[in-house]
Amino acid sequence: MTTRSQKKSLLSENGDKIKQKRIENSWTLLINANGNASKFCLDNVHNKMYEVVTFSEPYRSWFIGEYVKSDGSMSMATPFNPLFLVLPRLKEQCVDRAMPLEDLLSEKGFDKIIGYINNMDYIGDLKGPAEMKAYKYNEEKTLKWLEERVHNVAKVLKKKHIHVTPGAVSATFVTSNLSSDNIDDEFYLKYAHGIVSEYLQDDLIVKLEKKLNFKPEIIECIGKKRKSEVELNNSIKKVKSESTSDDPIEVNNISNNFSEAKKKPMTAKEKARQKAASGTKTISAFFTKK
Repeated sequence: MTTRSQKKSLLSENGDKIKQKRIENSWTLLINANGNASKFCLDNVHNKMYEVVTFSEPYRSWFIGEYVKSDGSMSMATPFNPLFLVLPRLKEQCVDRAMPLEDLLSEKGFDKIIGYINNMDYIGDLKGPAEMKAYKYNEEKTLKWLEERVHNVAKVLKKKHIHVTPGAVSATFVTSNLSSDNIDDEFYLKYAHGIVSEYLQDDLIVKLEKKLNFKPEIIECIGKKRKSEVELNNSIKKVKSESTSDDPIEVNNISNNFSEAKKKPMTAKEKARQKAASGTKTISAFFTKK
């Protein structure tokens, strides 16, 4: 027989073992990716890496039972390719020389992802014995790989009927009746390029855009489409509120960057449409890296 105190001790020991096992098989990685702090989860069991993205808007709360949690944000783990973390370092340090992967990722935090990296041949050339895993940066391979990523994302956007054309902000929460077949594929490619570019350095963004060879009218139409039009409108209001009546030029210059149609009187139907669209954002605007 065991006493009550012995049972408690036994349960405590078993609990500690389970807790220790969970800790050993779980990692949360905080690193600086392309100048921005990012959070990742490492799954040792399935050898997969996930990025933590957060859905967050002001004035939102969670109702949990009889309690209210003021922070209404929601975090999700999405699959992530660690090559996007290796790429900036390989590009910076291995243009003229090869370096073993262990040396390239020797900094604390980065050393945890070495076992999750596959297919380095997509962005570099293997030099020396295979067991050394020494790679030299190859820009041609990198751009080809990134181009494939953009095409893959574009296919998903089209399959899911995601709004990527101008005016999509007001349709974010509305089921699309527009057939994807009627939309130029380059709209999807340009939008996908913007998503992939969030993980790239500026010079690679430009080179990738040049390789994709978008039509000028597509670039002009999409532009900064992925940013909320509401935020742009708010910036005009802010300038108007901060400027004085003696200085109307600054306000007019900013207003002229928007559609000339705004100068025309709006019909009742247009006013109703604008009112219905106010306060909405693009899908990607709701997600931020944490």
